[in-house]
Amino acid sequence: MRFSILRPTAVAWTAAFLFCILCCNTALAEDTRQTLTDQRDQAQQAYKEAQQALEQMKSEQQQTQSQIEDLQGQAADIAGQLDAIYAALQEADRQLLERQADEQAAAQALEQKQLEYNDSLARCKEQLRAMQMLDGGGAIGLLAQARSLYQLLTFGETMEQISAKNDTILRQLTEQAQVLELAKQQAEAAALQARQAKDSLDAQQEMLHSTEGQLQAALQQANKTLGQQQAAEQAQAVVTEAAKKAFEEASEALDAFVRAQSDRYTTQDLILTSLDFRCPLDSYSSITTQFGEGDPWGIPHRGTDFAAPNGTPIYAVAAGVISAAGPVNSYGNCVQVSHGTASDGNRYDSLYAHMSRIAVSQGQTVEKGQIIGYVGNTGNVYGANGGYHLHLELRVNGGRVNPLAYLPC
Repeated sequence: MRFSILRPTAVAWTAAFLFCILCCNTALAEDTRQTLTDQRDQAQQAYKEAQQALEQMKSEQQQTQSQIEDLQGQAADIAGQLDAIYAALQEADRQLLERQADEQAAAQALEQKQLEYNDSLARCKEQLRAMQMLDGGGAIGLLAQARSLYQLLTFGETMEQISAKNDTILRQLTEQAQVLELAKQQAEAAALQARQAKDSLDAQQEMLHSTEGQLQAALQQANKTLGQQQAAEQAQAVVTEAAKKAFEEASEALDAFVRAQSDRYTTQDLILTSLDFRCPLDSYSSITTQFGEGDPWGIPHRGTDFAAPNGTPIYAVAAGVISAAGPVNSYGNCVQVSHGTASDGNRYDSLYAHMSRIAVSQGQTVEKGQIIGYVGNTGNVYGANGGYHLHLELRVNGGRVNPLAYLPC
């Protein structure tokens, strides 16, 4: 059996060659990760913008719909007012006809009474002329015709009675005429009031018809706008769905890379001795977002968010090897720990995002409870107090699961 012995120079060259391959592979993996991260973040931004545009369109559509409902309510109110005005106009017409009839009857009654007064006045005047003739000598002739002493003695009284009766008749006619004149004035005033009431109702009806026309025009325009908005929303929904699909594909590509990194560092000798995980933080104020909870764009949350002050130490939930460590745009400063295969036959990885500072490097072995970084708000974060929190993901066989189903937090 022959053995070959490498000379020292050959050994050095071989070591250098292997080192170069290792460095090249690491640099290539880093470039791939960065490229995939950029693609994912660009797709995520495009999806967010498309989703925001869609939400804005929906909001505008809701505003237009609310405007339509308001206009419809106003139109219904105007229609109700018009119905009431129409009924009031019919009543006003009836009352006006009655008042005009009363006015005409009062005028006719006054005119008739005036005729009676004129006739009585003419008779009185005729009697006065006759009495004046008697004063001129005719009275002696009448006295001479007296057949009895009674006629002779009552002649003067009779003349006075005739005069008094005429005065009474004229006075009564005058009083009746005054009453009729007052009734006529009242009838005229009532007719005028009824006419003014009808004119006012006519003006209100005209104004309401004008308002109704304006409302119908506004309602027609609002419906036209709503139709345009609905068409634009449908078109934007197609764009948003395409952006979402692109984002999901970019996310899957990045996840595939992360899984590849896990495959790279999860060797046969990397074994998770126990599923007794620990919480990555000794303390936190609250869990702000649960696993699977929808974000503002409808995307299920991929991990669990623990709110904690800036700089709070972050600990490895179990022993393993650092399979990724560095900035990932949306995740910010990020660390992935590959824990290996457990006794249940499943492979486990944990990921920690938005760190203010990373305390480990890729390829490094860590123990359970070892500090791997500190809470921050790098990457895409939202919320009060600067959004400081730890985004924790747990993967089983490359697929995300709810960390709280495994961790005692």
